[in-house]
Amino acid sequence: MYGEDEIDPYRAHSQQTDSSQQALYDSIDPFSETGQVAEPWGEQATDTACADSDDSESEDNAEPESQSSSVQHQTSNPAQPVPQLPVLRFTVGQMVDRSKRTPGFTFEVMTTIPSYKGRKYTGVERNQIEFERLEAHLRSTYPECLVPTLGPGTTTSKYVPDYQNDRLVVLLLQQWLNRVSVHPILRQDYELRQFVEAPFAFNPALTSSSAVGGSALSIAPQQGSGFFSWGKPKQRVVRSANPSPFDQQLETTADNMDAFQKNLSDTRRWHGRQARTRARLAIDLKDVGTKLVSVGVIEHNSGLGRSMKRLGKCFLHVGACAQTQSNLEGSRAIAVQDMYTVACDNVQKTLSNRQLIFTEHQVSERQLERKRQSVAVLRASATISPDQVQETLAEFNVAKTDADSKRQRAERVDKVLAADLQAFEANREGDFRALFSALGRDQLHIERQLLGEFKAVLDFVRHANDSSSSSTTSLAK
Repeated sequence: MYGEDEIDPYRAHSQQTDSSQQALYDSIDPFSETGQVAEPWGEQATDTACADSDDSESEDNAEPESQSSSVQHQTSNPAQPVPQLPVLRFTVGQMVDRSKRTPGFTFEVMTTIPSYKGRKYTGVERNQIEFERLEAHLRSTYPECLVPTLGPGTTTSKYVPDYQNDRLVVLLLQQWLNRVSVHPILRQDYELRQFVEAPFAFNPALTSSSAVGGSALSIAPQQGSGFFSWGKPKQRVVRSANPSPFDQQLETTADNMDAFQKNLSDTRRWHGRQARTRARLAIDLKDVGTKLVSVGVIEHNSGLGRSMKRLGKCFLHVGACAQTQSNLEGSRAIAVQDMYTVACDNVQKTLSNRQLIFTEHQVSERQLERKRQSVAVLRASATISPDQVQETLAEFNVAKTDADSKRQRAERVDKVLAADLQAFEANREGDFRALFSALGRDQLHIERQLLGEFKAVLDFVRHANDSSSSSTTSLAK
């Protein structure tokens, strides 16, 4: 519906949100240029196992710290300027290989991130499956982050022409890459760099740990019980007995996303029915128009024949407008609604991941304490073999590394999740506002076409009546 000189409200919104999200994430810089976890997320553990074991006796008498609710979030000094993030910018070109079942895309990348081998990459080609693999990798590697939802590879309406389908899919893909590239954690991912630099197919290992020292969260699937236990259960946020203000806010967010998803699913179903009904109406209008034109051709009365043909052309034009409306209702609106239906599930999973992160942090701290006590027992014993000492120290080092990693994740999860939820709400509001603006503008454009067509028909009828009256008057004379 938009020409080269017109502004698409949806594309305009996607360009405006880049700077606002960049400003939102400027306060979160969890990674340094070397890829190590830096302040304010906590220092890396540099003490050896023996040094930790020396302090174990004094720590045995100390009171244990509270776990999930007592994780203290360090804040950076406000007097120090926040360093700007390096540039990472994707530009999607066009869809390629439409003859294949899986669509492919070409894009360019410009970056100043030191870990990348180059600064500009052109002609990079990836298909929809590889994009889905990248999204799945980001979700499994960074469960504390609310990863943006990838749009569909194709639209759901079979009535949409290929060029409109391609334009919408490329637009949603560009939007997803923009939101990933401004995220301070996701943009540093090693597999994202491989996604750009790999010369052949991209196939990340979903169970591998991230390049920044994090580990994948072990999320056990919830199983139903009882007779009514079929289907795929959804992850739900467990209510806390004494919730903090932030916990209450997250519980409210979970309830809002649940209600929004239910209403959105109903809206999507009726919206699809409306598009299909309008598509059938367009076919009927075109059939009526074709029949009227045929009747006008064979009509022996020339005046009546011209009126029939003109009315038939009007029906054909109205049918084409109805077809355009069906295309608009069955492509962009349904694609955005489907995308946010999945996004609501992703929000629920991320909120559940937060609780699991705190639980794993508690478990890792208890395991580390048991290993520390084992080391203390070994130090007090004189009959333990050296091999057993080395094995115990190795187990302690593994437990300490795991506890440090999960402590760092627990320390940053609330700050990252708060920023991600703010960005999600801003994107959700902006996406639907842009969608409504685009639908209103398209509808107004179509209504103007219909009004122009009906005005032309009225002018034709008025002119025909004037001609008929003049002819009758001349015959009477």
